[in-house]
Amino acid sequence: MINPNKYEQYGFPRQEEDIQGITIHETHNYEMNAEELEDYMNTKQKTSQGTHYFVDWDEVRQVMPLDYAVYHTGKGKDWGCRYTVAIEIVDSLQDELFERAVDNTIALIHQLQDTYAIPNDMIFFHNDWDNKTYCPHKLLDDYKTSTNFVYQRMED
Repeated sequence: MINPNKYEQYGFPRQEEDIQGITIHETHNYEMNAEELEDYMNTKQKTSQGTHYFVDWDEVRQVMPLDYAVYHTGKGKDWGCRYTVAIEIVDSLQDELFERAVDNTIALIHQLQDTYAIPNDMIFFHNDWDNKTYCPHKLLDDYKTSTNFVYQRMED
């Protein structure tokens, strides 16, 4: 987890019971793993863009508590920020590593769905909130929409 003194930089308090969905992003950074991205967020990042989880090929790393909403849609305190859990899939230039990161993300999504009773139709891509942002880019290239991702990849 990042330093609690930085929480306000990345979001605002909410009740964990407010969680109604999940938003998937990709880092578009090919040089860092989940641990390094958490360190960067904790020590160097100056923007307010946040996430709850970084997921790479080896681990799922929670960096913000779920009772804190994070700015991740590009729309301030919109519905997506207030009510969804933000997941960043760590990109890799190696397809095998990226596929493992996606598999780890799917496992995390299922866990969150079980914990918070999140239905499949409440899983979003960043692009669903801000269609000017092509994110998560690799998943959009492969599935075109979050609905296609849910039914083609998650249901396998």
